[in-house]
Amino acid sequence: MNKYIYCLFICILGLSSCVAQPLSINYVDAYNLHFSMEDMTIEYPWMENAAYSGCAINIEMKESNRTLFTKKYLKGFPSDYLRTELEQRILLPIHKEKEGLVTFEAKGENIKAVSILIDGIDDKEKCVFSDTMTFVPDSFLSSVSKKISLERVEMMNIRIRANGVADAEAYIAFSKLDIMIGNKNINEYPVRELPKPPLPKDFNYISDQSSVESICDKIGVMKVRKIVALGESIHGNSSIRHLACQLMLESVRNKDCKLIIWEIPMEKSFVYNRYVLDDEFELDSIELSLLDEQRMEFINELKRYNSGKEREAKVRLLGMDYNSVCNSAQNSAIDIFDFVVHLNREWKIPEVDQLSVLLMEKDWKGAVEYLQTHKSNLQKLLTADEIECIAHILFLSYNIGSDRVKRFINRDSVMFVNTNFLLDHFPSFSKNQAIIYAHSVHVNPVSTYPVVHCEPFGKYMKGKYADDYLPLLLLTGNGSMAIYDQEFNRKREELQRPPAESIESILNQIESDVLYVPMTSYFDTIILSRFQGDRKTPREFYPYNLYQRYGGIFFIKNSFEPNDNKEKMSAFEKAERVLMRNKQRLKILEDIKKRLKIIS
Repeated sequence: MNKYIYCLFICILGLSSCVAQPLSINYVDAYNLHFSMEDMTIEYPWMENAAYSGCAINIEMKESNRTLFTKKYLKGFPSDYLRTELEQRILLPIHKEKEGLVTFEAKGENIKAVSILIDGIDDKEKCVFSDTMTFVPDSFLSSVSKKISLERVEMMNIRIRANGVADAEAYIAFSKLDIMIGNKNINEYPVRELPKPPLPKDFNYISDQSSVESICDKIGVMKVRKIVALGESIHGNSSIRHLACQLMLESVRNKDCKLIIWEIPMEKSFVYNRYVLDDEFELDSIELSLLDEQRMEFINELKRYNSGKEREAKVRLLGMDYNSVCNSAQNSAIDIFDFVVHLNREWKIPEVDQLSVLLMEKDWKGAVEYLQTHKSNLQKLLTADEIECIAHILFLSYNIGSDRVKRFINRDSVMFVNTNFLLDHFPSFSKNQAIIYAHSVHVNPVSTYPVVHCEPFGKYMKGKYADDYLPLLLLTGNGSMAIYDQEFNRKREELQRPPAESIESILNQIESDVLYVPMTSYFDTIILSRFQGDRKTPREFYPYNLYQRYGGIFFIKNSFEPNDNKEKMSAFEKAERVLMRNKQRLKILEDIKKRLKIIS
């Protein structure tokens, strides 16, 4: 009997050991190097370049016993041909090899070229190696390989860009990406995880439990820098926005800041800038609906601050971005049309009416010339500053053209051109501070990773303004975010819990509601930190060198949740509102043309 019990015990032990031992994940699965469409175990999914949305759709393509992830282009899409780009950043295993090999396998049809752009990145987040391999796949799987340098390379950034033949239906099917480290496949190494940095005993930070004002008083660097850029790590987080608004108001009240620049299109900001400058100006219902409760409260504070002051003593609130979409229903000129029509409702000044017609009939070049030649009459309604800003953004938008991909990729350089224009145009900047409020991915001078690959706004700013420019990072360890889902409905979701290897997890150990951390060499390494835009992504934490990217960190431990009583609109309701607004514009344009005909 004892013999049977012993055998049963051995069987159960063996079975339980098989179940209890999870298989360790490998590089292929962790980074989806086989382009699987099943993302159950993928820790680091490929990122699609948002600039190319609308240029292809995702489909599955069968290949023997496999399913290939495929981007397909059909005639009738907004683009004239297939365009797509996938990006992945891989934390390489610890090794001593000097060279490696990258192999990419795919197939396609009517593909003009596929480019695989490879960057080797060191622990300072600097590119130390860069190369490109190009090939033209056909309908059978084929591959291309390239030797790469691995000296000082901690991370490998790979972008796979495909362009189709013009005006032809096309597809690109992704099969696999192989990486050799010396003579050994990367999959033979354990997946590298970043270590959890300890919190040093002499860790330097400025803490306050009561108010942002007392923290600002203790931060010497914010007092002496001419341009302070507040970079939020999350769009739509109430805690971060609350802190940013407090910091901006503190700079206005106690540091004589005269210019606040937001990450919104400059053309959309004209109406809000007029609102904070003009005691008599009121926003209409649609303009009000575009602002959440926090931002509305902030601009009302600015309006109260400006009330009764001389014009040059007032704070301006303008946008650094521009409308990256350019079509008949949405473009920079339409936003300007809405603004000038709002101003001209009662006055009905002929020159303003004529400008409105030029804007709606897409004669942007003519509109810019008209602004300059009829400036004196236009100034009966528009200020000299408004005329200059309108001419600037129209001229810029006209010269970039209507190609959506180009307009999207140019966003950071446009942000710099617009900001540079505003800083040069308003002479008060020479003796006053300017505050920029945008996403951290833009304000840093190193990289726009993990979004559209381009030179970041912060790099241009650092190049021109050097140490006068101070980018700061705004983080929180918990809370929620207002974000768009796959159906473009805006909803609130809880933030992911910070992993142990993240800076948020480390700062969460400090007992303080809000704290400021100056940058020291402690941060001069790769560490995880949160990124979240306005679209839901499965991943929230990415590897960065924060020391190279920012001059300091504001960290919020206890989240702030406002009482936002605004009724949330669905994507369908928003689309209905846009259609209604377009119909209103056409009716307004018709009335303007009738007036001009009568006057002439």
